[in-house]
Amino acid sequence: MKSGRVRFISLPLFVLGSFLLFSCAPSVKQYPKINQLLLTQDYNSACKLVKESKKTYAKRNAALYYLDEGILLHYAARYKESNLNLFEAESIMDELYTKSLSKEAASFLISDNTIPYRGEDFERAMVNLFMALNYVGLGDWEGALVEARKVDNTLSIINSKYDEEKRNVYKEDGFIRFLMGTLYEAEGEINDAFISYRKAEEVYRADYALNYGVRPPAFLIENLLAAADAMDFHQEMREIQNAYPHVTFGDLAEKTGMAEVLFVHYNGLGPEKVENSLVVPMPDGFLVKIAYPTFVKRSYQISHGQITLRNMESGESYRFPTVLMEDITSIAITNLENRINRIKAKAIVRATTKYLISKQAEKAARKEGGEWLGLMVKFTATVASAATEQADVRHWRLLPAEIRVGRVVIAPGKYRGKIDFVDARGAVMSSREIPPFSVKKTEKGFFMFRTLN
Repeated sequence: MKSGRVRFISLPLFVLGSFLLFSCAPSVKQYPKINQLLLTQDYNSACKLVKESKKTYAKRNAALYYLDEGILLHYAARYKESNLNLFEAESIMDELYTKSLSKEAASFLISDNTIPYRGEDFERAMVNLFMALNYVGLGDWEGALVEARKVDNTLSIINSKYDEEKRNVYKEDGFIRFLMGTLYEAEGEINDAFISYRKAEEVYRADYALNYGVRPPAFLIENLLAAADAMDFHQEMREIQNAYPHVTFGDLAEKTGMAEVLFVHYNGLGPEKVENSLVVPMPDGFLVKIAYPTFVKRSYQISHGQITLRNMESGESYRFPTVLMEDITSIAITNLENRINRIKAKAIVRATTKYLISKQAEKAARKEGGEWLGLMVKFTATVASAATEQADVRHWRLLPAEIRVGRVVIAPGKYRGKIDFVDARGAVMSSREIPPFSVKKTEKGFFMFRTLN
């Protein structure tokens, strides 16, 4: 009897220990400091901090480490280094997409945090989107197009894994289609530019406007009309003009004597993933906790950018805003909502499994050690189950909340200017100088800015 008592007194400790051993969520203590560095635009120091914090990510969060370093290097305009890190993240996530059955089984017993992080569905597409923008920053249009094409390919592959009625709303990306059109136009591939612009218009009209409240920008329609005119697509032109009568049309021949400059504005911080939970009392006194993640918006004051450019030779000035083209916050929230029922179902199975294991442990303890030992096992198992039932709140924390774009068609020449970042009332929150630059006719120019507050 004595040996049996020793055996079963150790059982609750085993249950508690086995639950707790692999349930810990990753450390997030570095992020407040990183966010402060982002506020002051000290991107290089933020990169250094991530490198110094590498051990806190742990092996199962390797993808997050490379995602964080990759996007910080992008903000720092260190585009080659950024792509090296984003490629590492992409490789890890692709490999993990063919899931490990042993680790998946552990997640049904303990926590989703035991599984190596393979990224939210939308995050996997964002990797290729930012790699494309890195190539844009390097002036490598072909490299940018390769990565841009991967965005929709990635989304297509992901959605093909789900039953039709369970597929994600985020299945195509309007912003990347617009970028592709711009780059094809820069390379003189006008038919491909038309196809990309046309597809971008369709995505914004039928998808982004409906699901995220983001409508096609006027300059997208202008570029679409110019490409249609150049290709003599008269019927398509009439359809587009009828759908967007307010958009001014300028033909491509006129545009080819000009330059086009785009200002990409990364604004705010993307949503934060937090835990929601509920505790269900069972008839026998056990408490069962069910936890699942949800995204919540993070607040920021800047509404948009207001850009002013001045031709240093003619004195002509241009003033135009940045407009919303990619609402990453809404995409993230909707993307998680699309699969929340699958997450909740798994959480219920996990909680039920823990409950049954705990029930068996209590029964065995009562049999061997009496009422007192049974109560101790019941209490310990309940605490262990609740402590280890943690929602997986890992996510790519350093994404912007939105991508805005300002675009202008200007005469060749030398320019300088500034961008004012304004709030919803129009008050200027901060300003930055746009360094002097020159553009030639038919040239495409890109500038990228990051704001957090």
